[in-house]
Amino acid sequence: MRAAYCDVDGTLTRTTIVTPMAWLMRRLLPPPWNRLWPLSLLVRGPWWLLLDRFSRAASNRSIYACYGGLSAADAQALGEACCHAMIRSRLFPAAEQWLNQQRREGVRIVFVTGSLDFLIQPLAREFEALCVAPALAVKDGCFTGQLVGPSMTGDLKARAVQTHAEVNGVDLSQSFALGDAAADLPMLECVGRPLAVNPDAGLRRIAVARHWPVLNWRD
Repeated sequence: MRAAYCDVDGTLTRTTIVTPMAWLMRRLLPPPWNRLWPLSLLVRGPWWLLLDRFSRAASNRSIYACYGGLSAADAQALGEACCHAMIRSRLFPAAEQWLNQQRREGVRIVFVTGSLDFLIQPLAREFEALCVAPALAVKDGCFTGQLVGPSMTGDLKARAVQTHAEVNGVDLSQSFALGDAAADLPMLECVGRPLAVNPDAGLRRIAVARHWPVLNWRD
């Protein structure tokens, strides 16, 4: 079996993990906080970007903390609508074509992403893909703002790929991995057919030096 292990945000879609969160906050927070919350991004955004320079996992955890106190049932009930409005609508056309082509050729699609599970699963169902994604912990019916397990980034993505391959009999030497950031490098190094898609400067340098294909799906 061959598989295609795909990062989502920035690779397949014109999104970040903040994109769907902003949509949910406008609908789940009570007035006037639902209107004021976007203004907080003026402060939160630069802090998250600074954290990301040192640790993608730390930046992701800081972002996920914003979900703390929200009703888990209410958020999950909006998951499909949020995915359609804020993720599926931002899927790069070239990414959709590539995914469909791999499915026709019998390649198993696996989304390995930092996006929350209930937000990315509707997209995974459309492409008959397995979804390896973090989940938020729930207490007394509300999200705690903490993850059930570790953030899905860096070496953890690589371990997820290796575990999936071992369990499902996937030949990694004949499989793809798609990523857009240097944080995806461990995952890309797991497979025989790495693809740098819309890469940041760090990943682009590495891909060029290693003669990996570099794809621009943003146009």
